[in-house]
Amino acid sequence: MFSTDFWLLIIGCAFFFGCSWIFSNFQKGAYKREIRNRRSFVLLAKLLAEEENLACDTRGCKEDGTGEVYLALPEGVVRVFSHRDGKFAISLLGAVLINDLHADMAREFCKELNANEKRIRYSAGFEPAIAKTGFSITCDFEDDVDEEAAEYYILSYVKTYLGPKKQELETLWKSKISSQGK
Repeated sequence: MFSTDFWLLIIGCAFFFGCSWIFSNFQKGAYKREIRNRRSFVLLAKLLAEEENLACDTRGCKEDGTGEVYLALPEGVVRVFSHRDGKFAISLLGAVLINDLHADMAREFCKELNANEKRIRYSAGFEPAIAKTGFSITCDFEDDVDEEAAEYYILSYVKTYLGPKKQELETLWKSKISSQGK
């Protein structure tokens, strides 16, 4: 019914598309390995956003792996950024939103909190990324990261360190505000 040429054309097209698909998957795997080997949490955040289809802002991400990336996670807006010394940190922006009138009191409260913490840093003020005034919680990344699925280490930090600290901060701040009102 169909000629030999027709079937050769069909087989050739199938072979071409199959090879293209396989090559594409190899390229994707090589791209992920290269990003993980560069040990840049900024690039890993960008990769995480691509893999998990997260809303993100990567305009501050540079090709050398420095800069900053903003991710929209259920816990809030997270900023992954590089320090000048080559280390990386993660911040939960606007962890607790505050009234602009309480900003000075919040900054003083951050000094108290930071005196008791070694791993977490608190700050308060207007955050342009979310256009609101609030507390931000920052944590430095550790250097020893598992190479496989290293981008998911970012989610682990948010859940392990920043999420519980956010809840603790909310409770402490409400207590502080209510004691000021008395």
